[in-house]
Amino acid sequence: MADTQRTDRSPPPADERRFGYWAGHFVVVGSMIGTGILTTSGTILQKTGNPPALLGLWALGGVIALCGALTVAELATALPRPGGDYIFVREAYGRGAGFISGWATCALGFAAPVAVAAHAALTYLTTPYAADLAELLPPWIAVRLVPFGASALILVVAVIHARGHRHSAGLQAVATIVTAGVLLALALGGILFGRGDWRHLSAGGWPPASQWPVLAPWLILVGYSYSGWNGAGYLAGELRHPARTLPRCLVGGTLTVIVLYLAVNLAFVYALDPDQLKTLPEETVRPVAELATRALFGPEAARVVGASLGLCLVATVSAYILTGPRVALAMARDGVFPAFAARLHPTRGTPAAATLTLGVVSAGLVWAGSLEELLDYASVGLAALTGLTVASVFPLRRRADLPHPYRLPLYPLPPLVFLVFTGAVIGSVLADDQKRDTGLWSLATLLVGIPLSLLFPARPGRRAE
Repeated sequence: MADTQRTDRSPPPADERRFGYWAGHFVVVGSMIGTGILTTSGTILQKTGNPPALLGLWALGGVIALCGALTVAELATALPRPGGDYIFVREAYGRGAGFISGWATCALGFAAPVAVAAHAALTYLTTPYAADLAELLPPWIAVRLVPFGASALILVVAVIHARGHRHSAGLQAVATIVTAGVLLALALGGILFGRGDWRHLSAGGWPPASQWPVLAPWLILVGYSYSGWNGAGYLAGELRHPARTLPRCLVGGTLTVIVLYLAVNLAFVYALDPDQLKTLPEETVRPVAELATRALFGPEAARVVGASLGLCLVATVSAYILTGPRVALAMARDGVFPAFAARLHPTRGTPAAATLTLGVVSAGLVWAGSLEELLDYASVGLAALTGLTVASVFPLRRRADLPHPYRLPLYPLPPLVFLVFTGAVIGSVLADDQKRDTGLWSLATLLVGIPLSLLFPARPGRRAE
C-alpha cells in the first residue's frame, strides 16, 4: 500500500509520472466539451435574435478561458503536484483557503458536473428511441431510464479509471476523439452540405443597450461551457516532463475547444432563423444541436445526431472522474480529508478509493434534481472558485522558493482580464431576480468549507498557515 502520510510539499517521484502529452491534452478537451455547447446557444438566440452577438459571446468566453489556461500553466509548472486548484490556493493563501477551495471543487467542480454530464448523455442517447425502449423495458425502469443509465455510466467509468493509468489514458483518448469527430461532423457537414442560409448572420450586430442585461447572465453559462481548461493541472503530479508538457496541454487543449465551439455555433447560425426562434418556447430551442441538425438535414438525421451527442458527453464524464480524485488525494495527504482518499492501489498506482467514492457520490446526485437545476447550482460557485485559483498567481509569482520554469506572457493582463469578467458575470447573476437564489446557494457551498475545516485540525509539526 502506498504511503498515506506523504504530503504534497515536494514533487512526486518519477515513477508516478505515467501520463504523456496527449493524455493531458485529451483531458483538457474532454473536460471542456459538455452540455453547454449543446444547449446554451439556442436560448441566447431566442432571447436576443442576434447571431453576431452569439458568436461574439462564445469568442469572448474563449478568450477568458485562454487567459485562465495561461495562468494555470504558470501555477502548475511551479507546483507540479497532484491536486490542481487545491494546491495552488493552499500555497498562495494558506490552509483555510485551500480547504475551502478543495472542498468546493470536489462538490461543484466534479461531483455535480459529472452528474450533469451523465444525465445529459443518457438524455441524448435515449430520447430518439424512447418509444422503442418503453416497449422493451419494464415500466419501472422505462420511466427512470435516464437516471438509471446515467448512474450506471458513472460507475462503469469510475471502475475503468480505478484500474490503471493505461486504462484511463485509453478511455479518455477514445472518448475525446469521438467527441471531436461528432462536433466536427456537425459543424463542417452542416456548413458544407446542409440546407441553411448565411443571411441569418445579418439579423443583428453590435448588441443594443436593451440586450446587454440579457447577454450578461448568459456569459456565465458560456464560461461554464468552457470550464475544464485547467484539467491537465490536476494531473500535474502524474505528467511526464511537466515544465514542458503542462503549458502545451493547457493552452493547446483550450485552443482546440475554442475552434470547435466557434465552428459549431457558426453551423447553428447557418441553420436556424433567429426570427423564427423568437416565436418558439424555450424548451423547444434548448436542444439547439438537434434543432439545427433537423433544419440542415431533416428529422432522421436529427435522431442519429441526437444520439451521437450523448457519446460526446462520455468524454466529459471520463475527464472529471479521472481528475477529480486527485484533489481528494492531495487533501488527504495534507490531513484535511478522510485518509482513505490518500491511498493508492498497491499495484496499479491509482487513487482507486477516491475514484470510486466520487463515482458513487456523483451517481447519487443524478437523482437529486433536473439537469438545469444542477447546472445553475454549479456554475456560479465554480466561477468564484476558478477566480480564486487564477488570483493565486499574484502571491505565488513572488515566491522565491518555488521554481518558475514557465512565465505566462503579458503578465498581469491575462489573470486580470479573467478576474474582471468573472466578477462581472457573478454580479450580473446575483442581480437577476430569477437566478439570485440559486447563485447564493452555490456560493454558500463554498462557505460550508469553513465549519468543515474545523473537523481537520492542523497536524503537529505541520505548517498551519
